[in-house]
Amino acid sequence: MLEIVATEDLKAAAQFTFNNMKPYYEIYAVDWDVEDIHQATKDLKNFDILCKGEHIGVVRLSFEEGRCQLRDIQIAAAYQNKGYGAHVIAKVVDIARQQSIKFIDLKVFQRSPAFKLYSRIGFAVDRKDVRFYYMSLQV
Repeated sequence: MLEIVATEDLKAAAQFTFNNMKPYYEIYAVDWDVEDIHQATKDLKNFDILCKGEHIGVVRLSFEEGRCQLRDIQIAAAYQNKGYGAHVIAKVVDIARQQSIKFIDLKVFQRSPAFKLYSRIGFAVDRKDVRFYYMSLQV
């Protein structure tokens, strides 16, 4: 059973994100550390992803101009490619619907395997730049 619960330890969530994103930071020369991530995410809606009570990831949202921004989904490597990301997105869609939000937006590194997940679920590429795809989903 997958649960999304409010994050209690934002520093631990930042460390989890740093560990998960380190390869992308190296590829794209992003000079961030755990404190940078903590500062960038502390004002977002932070949730821990639990599977049978075990912490397997984090998800972060913000709400701006009537849209939900899916700011971050991080899932531990051992749990990737097992459908958990799709379940998390379904829960985010539920949150958006509960708040009468019509669109979910995100950006994803072009090299990220998550791009395929987002596309499969129905997110469309609105634009791209050198590093990112900017995508949206109508809910």
